[in-house]
Amino acid sequence: MKFGRRKMLNDPRLSRNNVRVPRRDNYQNRPVLSATIHPDLKRTLVAMSERTGLSISQVTDEVLYTGLVEMQEL
Repeated sequence: MKFGRRKMLNDPRLSRNNVRVPRRDNYQNRPVLSATIHPDLKRTLVAMSERTGLSISQVTDEVLYTGLVEMQEL
């Protein structure tokens, strides 16, 4: 299924105004984690990035952070 330029609803949980993960100004010293993920997860993260205007890295940070908080790991 191709995702064309259809209109997507803005998700208030992931907007630039609701970013929860602390941001760093210096991304050169930012820790890097490389992982292999399922293509469906990648497609979802890319779609969220395009919809919100956040980078894929920022979207991934937010999704992981929210999930870990909900799982009471953070």
